[in-house]
Amino acid sequence: MEFEKLLNELQQVVDKLDNPQTGLDEGIALFNRGIELSKQCMQVLEESKGKVSLLKKELDAAVAVAFDVDQDNQ
Repeated sequence: MEFEKLLNELQQVVDKLDNPQTGLDEGIALFNRGIELSKQCMQVLEESKGKVSLLKKELDAAVAVAFDVDQDNQ
Protein backbone atom coordinates (compact mmCIF):
# COMPACT_ATOMS: atom_id res chain seq x y z
CA MET A 1 0.00 0.00 0.00
CA GLU A 2 1.23 3.49 -0.75
CA PHE A 3 2.57 5.56 2.11
CA GLU A 4 0.06 8.34 1.52
CA LYS A 5 -2.86 5.89 1.70
CA LEU A 6 -1.51 4.39 4.91
CA LEU A 7 -1.03 7.80 6.44
CA ASN A 8 -4.52 8.89 5.38
CA GLU A 9 -6.07 5.81 6.98
CA LEU A 10 -4.00 6.37 10.11
CA GLN A 11 -5.30 9.95 10.30
CA GLN A 12 -8.86 8.65 9.99
CA VAL A 13 -8.20 6.25 12.87
CA VAL A 14 -6.84 9.08 15.01
CA ASP A 15 -9.85 11.24 14.19
CA LYS A 16 -12.22 8.45 15.26
CA LEU A 17 -10.24 7.90 18.46
CA ASP A 18 -10.51 11.62 19.22
CA ASN A 19 -14.30 11.43 18.91
CA PRO A 20 -15.86 11.20 22.38
CA GLN A 21 -18.69 9.12 20.88
CA THR A 22 -16.27 6.25 20.13
CA GLY A 23 -16.95 3.35 22.49
CA LEU A 24 -14.36 1.36 24.38
CA ASP A 25 -14.49 -1.76 22.19
CA GLU A 26 -14.34 0.28 19.00
CA GLY A 27 -11.55 2.40 20.49
CA ILE A 28 -9.46 -0.67 21.28
CA ALA A 29 -9.97 -2.02 17.76
CA LEU A 30 -9.07 1.38 16.29
CA PHE A 31 -6.00 1.63 18.49
CA ASN A 32 -4.88 -1.81 17.31
CA ARG A 33 -5.43 -0.79 13.67
CA GLY A 34 -3.47 2.40 14.30
CA ILE A 35 -0.51 0.40 15.59
CA GLU A 36 -0.62 -1.83 12.49
CA LEU A 37 -0.74 1.20 10.20
CA SER A 38 2.11 2.87 12.07
CA LYS A 39 4.27 -0.23 11.62
CA GLN A 40 3.46 -0.33 7.91
CA CYS A 41 4.32 3.38 7.56
CA MET A 42 7.66 2.82 9.30
CA GLN A 43 8.41 -0.14 7.03
CA VAL A 44 7.70 1.93 3.90
CA LEU A 45 9.89 4.75 5.23
CA GLU A 46 12.76 2.35 5.98
CA GLU A 47 12.50 0.84 2.49
CA SER A 48 12.49 4.32 0.97
CA LYS A 49 15.49 5.30 3.06
CA GLY A 50 17.36 2.29 1.71
CA LYS A 51 16.45 3.16 -1.87
CA VAL A 52 17.57 6.76 -1.41
CA SER A 53 20.84 5.59 0.14
CA LEU A 54 21.48 3.27 -2.80
CA LEU A 55 20.67 6.02 -5.32
CA LYS A 56 23.00 8.41 -3.50
CA LYS A 57 25.83 5.88 -3.66
CA GLU A 58 25.22 5.43 -7.40
CA LEU A 59 25.22 9.19 -7.90
CA ASP A 60 28.42 9.60 -5.88
CA ALA A 61 30.08 6.90 -7.99
CA ALA A 62 28.92 8.54 -11.23
CA VAL A 63 30.20 11.93 -10.09
CA ALA A 64 33.55 10.40 -9.10
CA VAL A 65 33.90 8.77 -12.53
CA ALA A 66 32.96 12.00 -14.28
CA PHE A 67 35.45 13.93 -12.16
CA ASP A 68 38.20 11.41 -12.97
CA VAL A 69 37.41 11.65 -16.71
CA ASP A 70 37.54 15.46 -16.56
CA GLN A 71 40.89 15.35 -14.78
CA ASP A 72 42.30 12.90 -17.34
CA ASN A 73 41.31 15.21 -20.21
CA GLN A 74 43.21 18.18 -18.76
